[in-house]
Parts: sequence; C-alpha cells; structure tokens
Amino acid sequence: MIETSICRTTEDLAALREEWEALERPGESYYTSHRFVSAWWASYRHAPGYRLHVVLVRQEGQLVGVGPFAFRPEKREGEPVTVLRWASHGDYLSVLHAAGPSVASPQTISGHVLAELDRVVDADEAQVVQLTGIPSESAFAWHVRTSQVHHRRLAFLIENPWIDLRGPWSAPSHTGKYLRKLRREHDVHLHTFTGDEHGILDRIAEVHRAEKNHLIETHARSERHSLYDDDRRTEHIRQVFTTTDDALTFAFLDGEDPATGRVLAYRTVFRDGRRLLSWNSAYLPEFERYRMGKVLQLAILEHVTEHDLADEFDLGAGKYPWKFEWTPHQRPTYRYLLKPPRPPAAKPTSGTTTPAATRAVTSATAGGAARPTSPSSPPVAPARSEATPAHTPRAADADDGQPQWRRAVRRGVRAAIARMPEPAAQQAKRVARTRRLTRGVTVWYVPHPDDESIFMGGAIASEPDRRHVIVLLTPGEGSQAIHSLRRRLGREIGLDEFVAARDREFTAAVARLGVERRDVYRVGLPDGGITEDSVLAVIRRHARRRPGAAHRTMSYLDPHPDHATAGRALRRAHRLGLVADAKFFLPVPQVLDERAERVVLDERARAVKKAALAEYRLFEPDEGRYAIGRRSVSELVTYHHRTPEERVHGPELD
Repeated sequence: MIETSICRTTEDLAALREEWEALERPGESYYTSHRFVSAWWASYRHAPGYRLHVVLVRQEGQLVGVGPFAFRPEKREGEPVTVLRWASHGDYLSVLHAAGPSVASPQTISGHVLAELDRVVDADEAQVVQLTGIPSESAFAWHVRTSQVHHRRLAFLIENPWIDLRGPWSAPSHTGKYLRKLRREHDVHLHTFTGDEHGILDRIAEVHRAEKNHLIETHARSERHSLYDDDRRTEHIRQVFTTTDDALTFAFLDGEDPATGRVLAYRTVFRDGRRLLSWNSAYLPEFERYRMGKVLQLAILEHVTEHDLADEFDLGAGKYPWKFEWTPHQRPTYRYLLKPPRPPAAKPTSGTTTPAATRAVTSATAGGAARPTSPSSPPVAPARSEATPAHTPRAADADDGQPQWRRAVRRGVRAAIARMPEPAAQQAKRVARTRRLTRGVTVWYVPHPDDESIFMGGAIASEPDRRHVIVLLTPGEGSQAIHSLRRRLGREIGLDEFVAARDREFTAAVARLGVERRDVYRVGLPDGGITEDSVLAVIRRHARRRPGAAHRTMSYLDPHPDHATAGRALRRAHRLGLVADAKFFLPVPQVLDERAERVVLDERARAVKKAALAEYRLFEPDEGRYAIGRRSVSELVTYHHRTPEERVHGPELD
C-alpha cells in the first residue's frame, strides 16, 4: 500500500533525517539532501509567506519518496501569487526515491508526487508550480517526459558543463602562461578551506562585492549582483558552511598564513560524493589582467587531480563560452511549470433580458466603469498587424492586452445582448458601435518598444475617454541589450527570442496604459533604418482610416535617428494637410526645451505610467520576461519611474 503525506513543520523535518538520508545517493541528490534542505529552511522559515510543503511517499510505512517543496509569495503581472517551488537552491533538484526489488518503481513514486502538485493547484493552495533544475537523466524527468498529461509542462532550461577528471583534460591556451606570470610577480599561494574555516565565508563575500562593483562601474555590467547582498541566501550558505563539511573553498592568498592572508581570488564548491559542484567564485579587480578565473581554475584542477579528490568537476549552470573552453561535456536540466487552465468563456443563453441586464448593457455601452465582481479571462482575440515580420510572435500566443475588468465588462455585455429579443439586441449593438465611433481618437507612432511608456505613457493615461491607437514602427531588434542579456542568462539567446521577449513587454505595457489589443498595430520597419517616406506612408494610411484623429510621435529634435525620422514624417504629413492635429514628444531628460509644453499629469496618470514602466523592469526568465527595456535604457526607465515628466510641442518648433 502506498500513501502520501505532507511535512509542514520544522520539527517534523528534523525527525525525517535518518529516513531521508537513506534515500540520498552521492552524485545525484546533493541540493535535495536533508542537510541542504534543512539549512535552506532554517534561513527562510521566518520569511513572510514561506511555508514548508515536503511531499512524503510511503510504501507499507517505509519512506520511499521525497519531494522537498515550499510555498513562496511572488508577483506575476504585478499581482501577488503563491508559487510552489523546491525548498532549496541549486543547479540540480529532483525528487528522491528508494531503490530495490521490493520497492515501488521511481515512476510510481514520481506519479504520487505529481498528483500532489495537481492537487495543490486544483485546491488553489498555489496558483503556480514552478520547479527548475530538474536533471534530464533523473527518473523524475523521465517519468514526466513519458506522461501524456505532464510532458507538456516540461521544457528545456539550461546546460551545466562539467569536466571529466577520470581521463586527460586540458586548459585553455595561454592559461599556464598567465599562472606562471602571476606567481612570478606576486607571492600567491593556493589554500583550501573546509566549511567556514578561518572565517573564509565573510572574507570571500568582500571579494565578490568588490568584483560586482568593479564590473558595474567599469564595464557597465548593470545586471551583475552579489548573492551576499541577500541576507536570507547568505544565511542559508552560512548554515551549510558551519553545520556541514560539504563546502570546500579554493583561494589564492597573498601569503602563506591561511588565517590572515588577503584573498585575491576564490572558488567554492560543494562536495557530492566524487563530484565537485561549483557554487561561487570571484577575484579582486586589481588582478583582472592575470585572467584570474582561468588561472585559479587551472590551479584547482591540478590540486584536485594530484590529491585524487574527485572524478568530476561541475562548472555549474550556464552556457558561458569560458566553461566550454575547459570541456565538451554538459548536462541539460529542465523546468516544470504548472498553471491552472484559463476558465472557458461563458456560453450565451437564450431568454428574456431582465431589467438588471438591460442596465448593464446601457452602462457598458455608455462607457461606464463599473467593474464586475468575478472577472475571468476571455478568449484571445487576434492582434492587428499592418506588416508582420517573421520574428513577430503570433497573437494567439499572447493575452489580449486589455485590463481584466474591461474584458469582463465586455463579456457581460455580449452575454446580456445574446439574451435579448432580436430587435432589442440589434439596437444595443448599434448603440455600442455608435459609442465607439463617437469617441475621440489619438494615433501614437512609436519607434521602438518602451518609447510609448517612457516618453508618452502619462499623456496616454491622462485621456482615458479617448480611443488610443498604438502603431509600433519597429520591433526593436537593433537593441544592444541582447549582449548583456546573454551574459545574465548564461546562454545564447537568438534574435527571434529576443524580439519576442521585447514584444511581451510592449504588449503588457500598453495594456497597463489602457490600450485595447485591437488598437495595437505592428508595422515591422527595420530598427535603426526607418525612412521618412516609409513612416509617412504609415501615417497616410491611418489618417485615411480615422479622419479627424489626433496624431502623436517623438520629436524631430530628438537625437535618436529613428525618433527624429518619425517626427519629421509626422511634421511633413501636417504640412501636406494629411493630418490637422500633430504633436511631438521630447525625450526628457535627454532634451529639455522650455518652449515645449509640460504635460499635466494627475496622480492616476502617474500611477498608470509607472505601472507600464514596471513591465519593462520585470525579470522573470521562466516566463520569457527579461527586463529588456530597463536593460536597454536603464537610466530613462529609472528616471521616468521616479519623475514621470513629459513635454510636447507642435510642428512649428525649430
């Protein structure tokens, strides 16, 4: 008989130690070992919203499987959600299971764990289950891959390069030369530290912070951060350093005394049987010219092979080129993502319209803002596109871009109309169409994703009663942020994926501004190569479609070529008489001209603009959100989030 139970308390977790450790196999389960998970929980148990949820599978009372999970509070699309993740951090994380002829198969054990994951979401205890770092060769991954239900939730995550020390290995070219030069010019000695011997954790933390600051200030690596700046993660590692002998730190010191020597460079690994799992490394910026990362790695491998300390040296997650200079071997890992399905749209029913339903239709068609009490997601409508480039994501893959309350109101209106007698239904539809046609229209020509929120977002938000049409001129494929993003992700990212991620940010941001998806157009002009004639042709089409509309874009005084070109094209359209109302937005704070009018933004408009900018600051790689806007124009996004100032001028300004 197989039963499933849940461990929720610190005391119960501690009591599981002996049974849990019997399931651990060296070289397979370090980051989900009892000691590592216990160290993690000791540092996070008092964090707000964190709850332990370890799934225990027993066969005839014997523990045969463990799924170490925890509930964590997060935000998705700006809304608080509860996410079930591993109760740990690490590159390799999986379900533990017993082995033996009389024990249930790993697939059976994994099936019971997956059933609990389904139950958690069905019961709304968590809105998302997200498990990363699942080794591709693990029994858990194999079971998910072979499941008709669960395999769709599994996706490739990242490569983990590793060096095979059981045979010959070689260092990248010139590494030995730099190591000899370092030792010739400085009194450096390689020392090894077990755990927190000689207070090494605090000493290496200072080196890591120094390297982070150097990379940010000197190399503009704004994505760099230090895990030692996170108190709880630091406490987790301190628990591992002080309560186990797993951590082994290799360090270059500027002297022979391990207790007092200055740490010049270090790499810490966790010992997992005959595998060394690289965890963290850094070097002092003043030694950068010696290629410290490579020379330290060479010294470590020489020491490890000389003393026969391991069969494998795992370089950790990330497809960095420098790792593959050492080895051709790599282990892929997966991500498992479970979300509840979208509720289906309500089916229209026939019948007589009630007075309440009639009032709902009248209110909605008149532009009423009453929000429903229980909105649900509607079917996705196709996006408008004037010219869809090959790298533009399909509209059916995205949300419809409308605020949830507005979508729900529309569904209610449609359902109410469907219940009306036919003559009344036709009259209600005519009222709705008339309402849409009589709203004032503003067409916004946006050179790149994020321009609409940074420079014009407040103005869009300040006129909620107008219909706003967003025309995205380029998909933003020319951004140099792709290079720093590759470094941050630790893997190669193609142009199609990059542009799709930019489009996700753009779609979310314009939805925050209150723009309906049907009013978003993507032209697909080349980023960095748009011409005045091509933009003029776009303006001409929209001017014909929407007589009397107002037209807005970036200023022709803007130093950015694409921005200025869009401005010149709109001014030319105004002079040709194609449009009567044309305004141009300055790139504040890059260009400040007192002749331009300051856009008056109330508190609501400021809040809406900040919400739109927040979409360009969201970094959720598992959701395909890479904070490209902030990465591309960090200063502008930060400035406007703090000071949402906008200035606009007419076509007469020279």
